[in-house]
Amino acid sequence: MEFSKKQIKTISGIVFGAILFYFLLKEFRLVLSGVSYLWSVFGVFVIGGAMAFIINVPMTFIEKHYLSRFRHIGKAKRPLAFVMTLIMVITVIYLVMFIVVPELIDTLQLLVVQMQQIYDRLPQIVADISAKLNLTEETVKSLQIEWSNISETVIKAVQEIAGGIVSSSTNLIGSVVNAITQFILAFIFCIYILFSKEKLGRACKRMLYAAFKEQIADDIISVLHLTGRTFSRFLSGQCLEAVILGIMFIIAMTVFRMPYALLVGVLIMVTALIPIVGAFIGCIVGAFLILMVNPVQALWFVVMFLVIQQVEGNVIYPKVVGSSVGLPPILVFAAVIVGGELMGVAGMLVFIPLTSVCFTIGRAIIEIQISKKKIPVEKLK
Repeated sequence: MEFSKKQIKTISGIVFGAILFYFLLKEFRLVLSGVSYLWSVFGVFVIGGAMAFIINVPMTFIEKHYLSRFRHIGKAKRPLAFVMTLIMVITVIYLVMFIVVPELIDTLQLLVVQMQQIYDRLPQIVADISAKLNLTEETVKSLQIEWSNISETVIKAVQEIAGGIVSSSTNLIGSVVNAITQFILAFIFCIYILFSKEKLGRACKRMLYAAFKEQIADDIISVLHLTGRTFSRFLSGQCLEAVILGIMFIIAMTVFRMPYALLVGVLIMVTALIPIVGAFIGCIVGAFLILMVNPVQALWFVVMFLVIQQVEGNVIYPKVVGSSVGLPPILVFAAVIVGGELMGVAGMLVFIPLTSVCFTIGRAIIEIQISKKKIPVEKLK
């Protein structure tokens, strides 16, 4: 039996893929070390490219929709758009660092003081409970001894943690310096990409057409354009949804005179950037903060959150974010779960638009195959 060239290529590809898959499984640690080495070399460029892609979304919007009206600006249009985008980013960081973080620290300090007061009152609390339950004196003493052991254990644990922090301070400083250096280099690379993106785009197209057949290069460029549009729409939609949700909480909490309205609103605005589960993280932290002031209002805050979450999930999110990625809700949920398991918060943000791209391409391929096979419409219903 003779094989055609196409069959030989297919069989060779299957065999090569099987051998490669077996090697990856057998030498998994070696593969991980190789990936780690590649990240140490090229990680700065990957981070810089990611920063450029994120900053490019609002920068392009400002450049096209606002600064394009001023024709006399000329070549200064892009630098101005870049500076305005940086101001927006710095403003968000300022809100988080100087509003959310200090309030959280003050609340934690209040919690520590309250815990200390509760600890000081433990003997009286135990005595009251024992009087109500008619406990014997021996039982009360045993309870007091247990509380003493607990306090000693806590003190030892705190001392060990403090000792560990002091002993690892040198490594911490080195890691911080290394992270700052990588961030600066990545930011410089990001600026270079943003100010030369047209030239880089033309150079990449030339390389694609030189390396592949014209049809294959066209398909690759089409997929890259689809990926870029999908990620841009998702990022802009997710940010807009987070801002709307945060403003809704600030207004609602102000109307019902709940404490920490601005703090909780900004906190939910930031955590809502994480798809689906982010707002619940903000709710837990917000309920905890309000609980320190008024437990009844904390309960009403949870009820208010559930109501606003229903409005957001059924009206705002499908309109703002769902339409931007074109995914059914079940696939959005699956993308969040899988992305979170693989890459944490970054995976949640990446996997929704990535799944949307795969879904769009897969749907197009299915439609083409159905059209080629001339399957009747009645069978597809």
